Amino acid sequence: MKTKLVLTVILTSFLFLAGCSNNEDSVEESVVASKASKSKSSVIDKTYPGVQKQVLKAFGAIATSITNGAGYGCGSDFMEQLISFHAYGDKFVEFNNGLVYDSDGNEINERTFFGTIVDKGGVKQFAAMPGTLKVAVYFGNVANLTFVSDFILKIGGLEQPPINNLITLLFVKVKGDWKMVHEHHSPVVGNEDIDIGSVVVVPCEPSSDRLNNKSYPDEEQEVLETFGAIATSITLGAGHGYDGEHMDKLISFHAYGHKFVEFNNGEVFDSADNEHNERKFFGETVDIGGVNRFAPLGESLKIAVYNGNVANLTFISDFHLEIGGVEQPPINNLITLLFVKIKGEWKMVHEHHSPYSGPA
Repeated sequence: MKTKLVLTVILTSFLFLAGCSNNEDSVEESVVASKASKSKSSVIDKTYPGVQKQVLKAFGAIATSITNGAGYGCGSDFMEQLISFHAYGDKFVEFNNGLVYDSDGNEINERTFFGTIVDKGGVKQFAAMPGTLKVAVYFGNVANLTFVSDFILKIGGLEQPPINNLITLLFVKVKGDWKMVHEHHSPVVGNEDIDIGSVVVVPCEPSSDRLNNKSYPDEEQEVLETFGAIATSITLGAGHGYDGEHMDKLISFHAYGHKFVEFNNGEVFDSADNEHNERKFFGETVDIGGVNRFAPLGESLKIAVYNGNVANLTFISDFHLEIGGVEQPPINNLITLLFVKIKGEWKMVHEHHSPYSGPA
């Protein structure tokens, strides 16, 4: 049978070191239309090359644990090492395979997939599509790594087709070490499923400690209010034109520049693309007054604040829009919105949208 399996995409040490030439230092800043988008900020422009190398070195160690531990069981030393690179706790969220996972779910998936499903020696290629690897560092202690995967695995004796996924991996520095706190995986348009054939899958058990994450209630409330203001600008500006005042307001909540990446609908967009798409869709495609509902599904909204100045907002969308006089089916997507605090205001620096396939 064919099925999409939960994957954590890690690059080899060689790729990480070679990939530095493709990171944010070599990416030209997008030229965007709005005045708000052209404002400069040290938070957005500063690259932290030394910190980038630290994050890439951590990824090299992760790649080694995956490569050496593939097929050697749930609890091998290599799987223990792999899990140790995560900072599990109440803030941890993974979006993968169209579903939502917490700390336990992520650990079970990674131990099971790499430890028992992939063949021994079955990591044939771990790489990124050329030019896609970016490490965006904020304040020196939070790093967002994004790329399009290009790797090949052997499962059940069969070499699988290349797996091309859009990957967001958010890292924070915890007691001097870089740890993953969020993962969002979604397929590139046309990506093939993995065929596991007759492989018997017995889920592994989680065993790692869970952290008591520090809470930032004031900052969480600020981010929530910012998200509400974004929703208001979309609702009021729907159908009122590409350059409407509410579209300008919507764009002002973004911090565009060379660090900005959006993954959406299986594609990759930079600052200019993101601005154009949002102005075009909400300002022109959606009917006037056509935002009937703009909310998270159930209690899926979570705001994870790190060090008081970076916030990761994750939720399952429940959007109801009218287009061409017809109310469309509900839009239920897995959404990651990464914010940084710039001169007292919260701005979006990364978006990742992918379809939700769980129960509504």
